[in-house]
Amino acid sequence: METKKEQENKLVNKPGSELYKERVDYICSIPRFTRKAKLENTGLLLAELGDPQLKVKSVHVAGTNGKGSVSKMMAGILERSGFKTGLFISPHLVRINERLSINGVDITDEDFLEIDRRVMDAVNSLLATNKDFEHPAFFEYIFAMGALYFAEQGCDYVVFETGLGGRLDATNILSPELCIIASIGLDHMQYLGNTIREIAGEKAGIIKPGVPIVYNTGEAEADEVILDTARRLSSEEVNVATEWAAYQINASEKGSVLSDLMADLPVYQQENAKTAYTAFRVLAEKEQIHFDEEIFCDTIKSFRFPGRLEYIADNIILDGAHNEDAARALIKSLRRICERDGWKKISLFFAVSSDKDYNSIIKLLSEGLDIEDVYVSELCSDRREDAGTVMKLFQKYLPAEKSNDVVGSTDMKKLWETAVGELSDDTLLVAVGSLYMVGEIKGFL
Repeated sequence: METKKEQENKLVNKPGSELYKERVDYICSIPRFTRKAKLENTGLLLAELGDPQLKVKSVHVAGTNGKGSVSKMMAGILERSGFKTGLFISPHLVRINERLSINGVDITDEDFLEIDRRVMDAVNSLLATNKDFEHPAFFEYIFAMGALYFAEQGCDYVVFETGLGGRLDATNILSPELCIIASIGLDHMQYLGNTIREIAGEKAGIIKPGVPIVYNTGEAEADEVILDTARRLSSEEVNVATEWAAYQINASEKGSVLSDLMADLPVYQQENAKTAYTAFRVLAEKEQIHFDEEIFCDTIKSFRFPGRLEYIADNIILDGAHNEDAARALIKSLRRICERDGWKKISLFFAVSSDKDYNSIIKLLSEGLDIEDVYVSELCSDRREDAGTVMKLFQKYLPAEKSNDVVGSTDMKKLWETAVGELSDDTLLVAVGSLYMVGEIKGFL
């Protein structure tokens, strides 16, 4: 059996690309959940690393849909305002490095390996000396890497997106300058609860005493939960819907480029942009940052987020919508796009995780869009749903004459090539159902 020193020597002598692949494979093999995937466990690991999360100012973002977009918008605004800004986001689409970026640039493979080495050393040290510590779960491990990386790089601000929920999420060990909760809907119910109120309670778990909370949930019940939590913790609460209504009244009197810009955004991004705008105003006031509306407008004009209504060709869109609310927002956006650009029909490319409420998503898409063809595949994951099961649901909800236009294959690459090859001139191809599917498609483009 090799000694620890022999293992270390072997790693040091490996070529960078080989070692990088080995370490990424290891990290991705870490279970998503463990018996002790709790904040106490995360706290032990971060303390071993010197509590790097306390060495940077942070913004903490939760929500069912839109939290990724809001996080990326906030990071973009801070960067354009002159700050060295980190962004911690999930999931990654093609490379794990996407989860950690500074001023829009992903962590290099070399830095990734160095940060991973230090986190792994801390994990091994704790496993050897502390019986209460357990190997961190996947997200917990990546979060520790992010906290250390951003601190080491001397970031002025870091925007951290939660992984799942909020109250028990590894990121909830942060001491942020501002908390944000984007839209709240029914997703991850096996972990967060079966009602909007229960899920809102989990998201509201990120609210810290005395720290402002900006929220735009789209649900009255969720707003009540957040308001009650904020008042109990003496935290300033800012409802985006209320603030935006007041802004519009003021803007209508003097005219505003921002209002026109918002109207041109995809439907689902309008609410995210309103949330980012309101959140930055609150942060600017708290941190005495100069608020420049022009900087915000420039950020939104140039905003691109892979896998969110992303055009990869004039007639092909990738979107990771994977729950009811996201599907509804996508349908609205696609109708607007078809009307604006003259597309007569839509073909769908679909794959989904087995833990999603895909029945509702398929029903919404089938009844809400004029669908030409459906191509169903499977994710390269143990969470994949069987293509045959999904095909039957499309056949159930589409008009009877369309049942033969639903085809499937477990070979995603081959099926994608078929879908693109069969696309007619008046039809828009939309890949939807999972961000992981989007990542797989982008991987073989």
